[in-house]
Amino acid sequence: MTKHLNTTRNQFWTWLTSEISERMAQNLPFIKIDPKKILLLGNFDQSTFNSFLEKYPQADIWSDQKNFQQKSFLNFMNPFKKKSISFFDFEKELDMADFDFVWAGPLRQLVENYPLFFLKVGKCLNNQGLMMFNYLGPDTGKEYFHLDLQGGHVGPDMHEIGDLLIQSSFADPVMNMEYLNLEYENSELLLKDLLAIHDVDSHFANVQNLNRQLVEMKQEYKKMVLTVEVVYGHAWKVPKKETGVTRISPESIKRTYKN
Repeated sequence: MTKHLNTTRNQFWTWLTSEISERMAQNLPFIKIDPKKILLLGNFDQSTFNSFLEKYPQADIWSDQKNFQQKSFLNFMNPFKKKSISFFDFEKELDMADFDFVWAGPLRQLVENYPLFFLKVGKCLNNQGLMMFNYLGPDTGKEYFHLDLQGGHVGPDMHEIGDLLIQSSFADPVMNMEYLNLEYENSELLLKDLLAIHDVDSHFANVQNLNRQLVEMKQEYKKMVLTVEVVYGHAWKVPKKETGVTRISPESIKRTYKN
C-alpha cells in the first residue's frame, strides 16, 4: 500500500508517469536487441532517459514531445557521450520513419483509438522492430465503478489489446499487469486524482455522492484507497503478409536438405 500525496492533476500525472516509467525501464536489461534508432512516445522522465542512455549509448533517440528538447536533462553528460533528443512528428512523418525500438507510455488513448495507434507505430517501425508500451487498465478506480465514471485514460482489457496487436501486424505480444494501491489521508486529493484519471471535470454531478462515500470509507476502514491497474505490453513488428507468397528462411532449407 502506497501513500500518495499531491495537490493538482498535473502533479498526479507527473508522479504516476515517473513511477510507471521507472517500473517499465526495469525490463530493459532483458531486451536482447541493439537498436540504432529509438522513439520515445508520450510521457517519460529523466530516469527513463538515463536508462536508455546507459543501455543504448550509441543509439539515436527521438521523441514526439517538443518541450522535452528544452529540458536541461536532455543535455545530460554521461560516461559515454553527450546526448540529446531529436523531435519526431508522430502525426506527419510516419512514412519517413525507420525506428528499431518504440517505447510508449503511459498511453492515454480513448479505447476506440488503440487500433489506429498500433497501426501508426507499425508504420514507423522497421521489420523485427520492438514496441514496448503501458497504459492504465480497466480495474483502475474499481472502488468507484458505481459512480459511472467512464472513459478518460483507462484502457481496455489486456487480452483485447493482445488481439489488436496481432491484427496490426505485430507478433508474439506479451502482456502483464500489476496493481498500484494508493492510500490517501485527504479526501480532496483522492477526488482530484480520480477525476484526473477519468478526465472528468470536478463539477460533475456525482461529486457529492463520491464525497459521502469517502467519508463512509474513512469511518469503516480508517483509510481511503484508489487502485491503479498498470498494464505492460511488448510485441515485434513483422513483415506484412503477401497473398500467395510464402517466405522460407535459408536456415530452414539447409536443415531440411541435411535431414
